[in-house]
Amino acid sequence: MDEFFDLHRSMYENRPVYFPLSSKNRSFVAYVHIHAWKDSTLGDIIATHLLPEKKALDGAITDLKADRKSGKNEKLYSQYLKWDEELDEFIKTMRQIAERGPEGRDVDSPYSMDLDDGVMVNASALWPLLEPMWKEPKKWWKELSDPKGKKDFDWSHLAERYFPKRVDEKCKKDPSLAIAHGRFWRYHPAVAYAWELRLQDEIAPDFTIDEEDSIQRREAFLCDSAKLAGEINARELARREKKKKGKDDQLELEDDSSGDDEAGAEE
Repeated sequence: MDEFFDLHRSMYENRPVYFPLSSKNRSFVAYVHIHAWKDSTLGDIIATHLLPEKKALDGAITDLKADRKSGKNEKLYSQYLKWDEELDEFIKTMRQIAERGPEGRDVDSPYSMDLDDGVMVNASALWPLLEPMWKEPKKWWKELSDPKGKKDFDWSHLAERYFPKRVDEKCKKDPSLAIAHGRFWRYHPAVAYAWELRLQDEIAPDFTIDEEDSIQRREAFLCDSAKLAGEINARELARREKKKKGKDDQLELEDDSSGDDEAGAEE
């Protein structure tokens, strides 16, 4: 298994599409393809695979315990106890992440994979389950939970899920981050309106920047900040006129050049 994952990880440049969810000593491993992941995946693994395995182990331990009284199978009994303890810890850790998230989070939230976040971010919150076979996710979680310098993943859905207050405060200051989390109109309505007007010229006349509450917030901005909205609209119209004039001038130059070529040909 280790060889398979090492090869797979190298093929995908340490961004594997199979996640090896592993118990501490790798006695129990579940490989899950990220494109087949569902919100219920961790719970399904527990219910369908780990709990039945736990039941079988407990039954074997009971049988071995009876033999142990007669001095038989002592070594095997000890090994089964170790597997049982390892499996207990594996189930406990997986259940915690499935239901509340990894240690170090600001708020409890069930784990949910969002492929838009990428492999690094999605793997980071699963690091206790991945660490036995893949060390990097623990480092990525540390960078996500305590961002410093350029190592900042607050654009991700996962960061918003586990650190909502921190992400929200950054959205108030950073329009780009506000866009990523659907709060552009909420925190930067003037910028959103200016961008919308520009994109209506560049994409389509009816283009709108749509968010959950964008209709109400756009109307509120146009009503409560009518003067500012008028100034933004005037600047955009001036930009379009300048852009149009620039295109017209270019067309005239091209026409003149064409005319000169024709005159030269006649001479």
